[in-house]
Amino acid sequence: MHLIAGSVKDYPWGVVDGLAPWLGADANQYFRQPQAELWFGVHPSGPSPLVNDAASTGQTPATNLADHLSREQAPILAKVLAAAQPLSVQVHPNAHDAKRMWDDQQIAGPQILTDPYEKAEVLYALEPFDAFVGWRPVGDAAEIIERIDGLALAASALHARDHVTAIQMIVERKDNAADFARQLPSAIRAAQDAGTLSRQLTENEIAAYEKAAHDFPDDIGLALTPLLDFVTLAPGDAVYLAPGIPHSYVRGIGFEVMTSSDNVLRLGLTSKPVFIDHALTVLDFTTPAQFIRAADSQSGAITPAGAAFWLQVIDQQAELAAGSYRLVVALQGPAEVSVGEQTLSAEQGQAVAIIAEEANAQISTSGRAVAAIAL
Repeated sequence: MHLIAGSVKDYPWGVVDGLAPWLGADANQYFRQPQAELWFGVHPSGPSPLVNDAASTGQTPATNLADHLSREQAPILAKVLAAAQPLSVQVHPNAHDAKRMWDDQQIAGPQILTDPYEKAEVLYALEPFDAFVGWRPVGDAAEIIERIDGLALAASALHARDHVTAIQMIVERKDNAADFARQLPSAIRAAQDAGTLSRQLTENEIAAYEKAAHDFPDDIGLALTPLLDFVTLAPGDAVYLAPGIPHSYVRGIGFEVMTSSDNVLRLGLTSKPVFIDHALTVLDFTTPAQFIRAADSQSGAITPAGAAFWLQVIDQQAELAAGSYRLVVALQGPAEVSVGEQTLSAEQGQAVAIIAEEANAQISTSGRAVAAIAL
């Protein structure tokens, strides 16, 4: 077993002091700064530091989990995520596309992916969490888009259920991005007031569009957001995104579990590089997002169909069987993890990594821990 802390990412979209409950003494280092993500894993973009507990682990300071475990041994990456403004409209590649793009960029560039692996993820809400996820019904998307002057042809493509052409037509008008941004909030309100949408928009949804228009007033990606559906996850709810499902997390604090990859193909709402053509090749127009509501999960288990991992929410005690990589993150209060005669105590914001070859693990917490288990 390895006791680890999180690797902090202070991206500008983070919540000021948003990760402070999980940073312990390190909170002072990031005081009054945006705090976006806290990573637990071996990914080279942010490997987790080992907590110096020489009496129980025998490890030395100044090492991280990647110094001791390979990606094959630790195939899961977990994050606490705190979003104060919309993240980029993005999509993740499947295994085949990731390998293809990775090989291509080794030969001719540009640098598009950070690793050659598939990325699929679960977001588990720790507080109400707003997100654009998956595809909005095409008729509703078209009705919003056609209310923006200059996007009538894109709306026609949507009516014909041709998402690719619609996206291409929108991004080709990037010189008009600021004009589209000014029109979007009123287009959203007008579509709502018309009463012909298949699903009426929530106030959170309308507010999300207004927030995105305020934060990205000249980004053409804003005009793509009406193509995406919207959800507010209640605390304890989760959503699983298979590769190819577009999304943009809007606002809230959640816990993410994913395959150990940081591959992101962005379509907009970002100052980072955007690769529209590459994103279009990996978009999935048929696979829906999977929602797992807290009230429906059995005994705290979150088991998305087709995923390479599952989650176990632990409020008191649990046993995790040997044979799989297990990552136990203390989210509310401390957690104690025992394997055989060894016991590690993780404070809130720390985690314990257990490789497949180690025996059954006994978990005990007076608060809440979440275990991510590889399949």
